[in-house]
Amino acid sequence: MAKIVWFLVVFTYQVFGCLANLQELDEYQKVRQLKSTLMEKYSNQIIPRKSISDEVIVKVSPYIDLLLDFNENVGTFSVIVRFKLMWNDHLIKWNVTENDIYVVRFPVDEVWLPKMMIRNTVEKRSIFSFDDRLDQKTTYVSHLPDGHAYVKAGGIVEAICITSMYYFPFDSHVCTIELYFEENQVYIGDYTYGDQTKPALQGFTPHDGWDITNVTAVQDEYNRATYNLQIKLERKPLFLFVSLVLPVLLVGFVNIFVFCLPIESGERISLAVTLFLTFVVIMTMVDENLPESSEISIVIVILLLKVVISVLTTVMAIITITLYYRHDDFEKKSLLKWFTCAQICRHKGKVKDEQTSQTPLPSLPGNNMGWKEIVQIIDRFCIVVLGLEFVCEIVAVLILLRGRQLS
Repeated sequence: MAKIVWFLVVFTYQVFGCLANLQELDEYQKVRQLKSTLMEKYSNQIIPRKSISDEVIVKVSPYIDLLLDFNENVGTFSVIVRFKLMWNDHLIKWNVTENDIYVVRFPVDEVWLPKMMIRNTVEKRSIFSFDDRLDQKTTYVSHLPDGHAYVKAGGIVEAICITSMYYFPFDSHVCTIELYFEENQVYIGDYTYGDQTKPALQGFTPHDGWDITNVTAVQDEYNRATYNLQIKLERKPLFLFVSLVLPVLLVGFVNIFVFCLPIESGERISLAVTLFLTFVVIMTMVDENLPESSEISIVIVILLLKVVISVLTTVMAIITITLYYRHDDFEKKSLLKWFTCAQICRHKGKVKDEQTSQTPLPSLPGNNMGWKEIVQIIDRFCIVVLGLEFVCEIVAVLILLRGRQLS
């Protein structure tokens, strides 16, 4: 009895398995027959419209996977980007109720598809860039029963990007991938344009040096067949701020202490010259990393200003040392001229012009000063000027950082 029950179970399993295989084979044959029927009077060289004068409206959806490189010196950027093209094919349609088939895939070389090109590319012009022959054969166009079709294409796109390094290292750039359809009567749908940031960056892998903050599709004003994908890149400034901006600020702050060194130490000029050479080296390093253009970066302007101030600091250090070791009986009227003007302005008992010529000027304490006291006043004046210059630099950097956060 047990053997009979076991035999019935195995027999039932085999019967249902054969029926399932027959059903699967029947669905496979249905798809083959449907594809054969659809392609019987179809040509991939003719626009898929019953009337040749009709337009084909294509919807484009970009997907950015990775930013490979952004070369400011050359003016190029490369990204891995995929484009999903969707359109309506009036010649490939079928009844779902009769076939129970909801999607049919065709190789890209068997059906019509819109040929999208890249205008500002460096190498490959077409978005249909295949890695090899196998990749091309296994790329399909999916068709739905109502005639809608879509295909995904893309790869590494290297395009030209016009850069502006004015706000370096807090700079941002808008790079554009200029796309267009080479075939006539193929246009972009109006609903395709606008902000594409969220869908385009859903699979994006972050870059070490740059952030993609916005992706926008823009239409050419006079051409409906164009699709300009604008990608906004913002530099991550932390590394350059720590390795470039911060050292410049700190070295500039040390400039103040040149006039705090005692002249008797003999190190005042050597410190000033060392700081001057430091700024020259930093300026050379920055200049090598910036593109050659007529637009000057703010960092270059600041460094040039620091070099000029460092030169003036060195000159003032030499002058103060020279004056410090002069004899007190040396003529110093010209140097103390500004003391006289200051004392006259502060003199409370000003009299009329006609009485001034008759009244002798008050005795000025500056006339009794020695050269060492004069050098001390010059040192204090230079310290105040350099301190104000350092505060202005800090304020400028904070303004740049605030502008970067608000943008």
